Amino acid sequence: MPNIKTPLMLWNEFDDSLDVTAITLKERVIDGIRYEDVSLLGRETGEGRVKIFGVFASDEKAPASETVLILPDSLEGIDYDLLKMFVSRGYSAFMVDYRGEWEDSEFTTLYPLNVAYANTLKCGRHKDFVDETADKTSWYEWVGVGIYARKYLVERTGGENIAVVGIRDGGEIAWKLGVAKKFSCIITACAAGWKAYAGVSKFKPDDTELDEERYRFIAGIDSQAYAPYVKSPVMILCSTNDPRFDYDRAFDTLSRINTEFADDSVITYSVRCDSSIGEKSSADMFMFLDKHLRHRQVFIPKPAEVNVTVDDEDNLVAIASFDEQGNVEEAGMFMAEDCIDSSMREWSMCKLKRKISSSEYEYYLNVYEKASSVYALCFVKYTNGFTIWSKIAVKKISGAFRNMCGKCRVMYTSKNGIDGFSIADPASRAIGGTFFTDGVMFPQLVTKEKGIKGAYSVCGLTTYRINNPKYSPESGNFLKLDMFCDETAEVTLTLEDVTDGEVYKCGQIVLGGVWQSIILESKLFKTVNGAPLSDYVRTLRLCITCEGKYAVNNLMWL
Repeated sequence: MPNIKTPLMLWNEFDDSLDVTAITLKERVIDGIRYEDVSLLGRETGEGRVKIFGVFASDEKAPASETVLILPDSLEGIDYDLLKMFVSRGYSAFMVDYRGEWEDSEFTTLYPLNVAYANTLKCGRHKDFVDETADKTSWYEWVGVGIYARKYLVERTGGENIAVVGIRDGGEIAWKLGVAKKFSCIITACAAGWKAYAGVSKFKPDDTELDEERYRFIAGIDSQAYAPYVKSPVMILCSTNDPRFDYDRAFDTLSRINTEFADDSVITYSVRCDSSIGEKSSADMFMFLDKHLRHRQVFIPKPAEVNVTVDDEDNLVAIASFDEQGNVEEAGMFMAEDCIDSSMREWSMCKLKRKISSSEYEYYLNVYEKASSVYALCFVKYTNGFTIWSKIAVKKISGAFRNMCGKCRVMYTSKNGIDGFSIADPASRAIGGTFFTDGVMFPQLVTKEKGIKGAYSVCGLTTYRINNPKYSPESGNFLKLDMFCDETAEVTLTLEDVTDGEVYKCGQIVLGGVWQSIILESKLFKTVNGAPLSDYVRTLRLCITCEGKYAVNNLMWL
């Protein structure tokens, strides 16, 4: 097929022989961390060289030689909280702003006119399509920035002890860098390829024929095509319910990593984190860096395995098997039903049935009686602090099971802990809009007046149970919930229709110090233009936010 360039063809031809000629534009010290604004030269495009901007951060008194190259999303610039996070863990860090022209930026990466499409705001079809060849895309220029950034770090530190951490589009760049150059390790957050299949579920048959352009994109750009050629161990950090990232396919990318690095590569899932990376996965990331960047002895277990089956009492169950070489500190199983849209899937905790052995646990999968498929995902945390995950097990189901459940109008009650809720707005509180390093932001049970408990998160609460057939409403239902606010405050309830993208909001004043029941008919929810929600019977995501301290209980349909 014409004009197809594979990863090896693409990057074996890349010229990285030119001097970087780095200069420091500005320098300051904040809280013991030295930040240096750096300009360096990148590749020659035929009309001049790319002028790369980045910020190098290090401990003021004892700068580490072990360095993390950070690649943000293509919509983001330099994030000082991210730099601080890595420096506070004992590393130096260099973050590049590869997005190009951007309003209100003092410094930025400058691309020659013949590759102006490398500017995020001018990408056009050069990002999502390969109309000519892969070296005529935004991705090619962005990877070129990464290659010369790595060269700068090698010259600066005097060694090649460098890891790369990429977030979203930056993660897709990291996969390509991992083929173009060798790193101590590669860490990607919400990035595992399959962009050519955006909007196509792994679990739904698709007979769309790929044209030549799609084949060029898959071969030269999509990260799953790069996995077999990476030159370093890889960690894939996944978050569920992310509209920009299909975590269903991430394990497929992991399975393609070449055998030399497959055993040292790992995948993690952050369930109920809504597009962010939770504290368990963040802790894993630093242990992964300790192992491969600092060369410390860190036990990284084999992936857990899940087998969905039927027990002797006709219960639908999942058996989780763990690495026998490690000591289990904590384990758990999540399940979801029927929803093929990964961004709208509602994950629930499963009840432990029994511990078969120290490395094998059995869990009930209490599925809805009309469910046709079940998803199961297991995690296990070992005593050394590393949390390993299983592949998502998917099984078609039919017939009757003893532990099947009927339809339920109660979506949440505090008797079930925080099961059913996720955080609503992680970007406002997560480091770099992505990483959580502790669990205090996540849904938790809080006790209020008369000892009644409810769910709370400073980030707000969200639930996907409305579109779960077990909890879905009937036409004409009212939404009811009990709310408690420490002080009188306005509570905002938001319903997002993920089918058409429309957002409906309803504000309610809740008096302080007492539990109140709120009953809402659908027409009270309105768009910014005042259009009411006609009915709750549609694919909706509910978010509950409040500026003050609050608690939510007894979310149900009337």
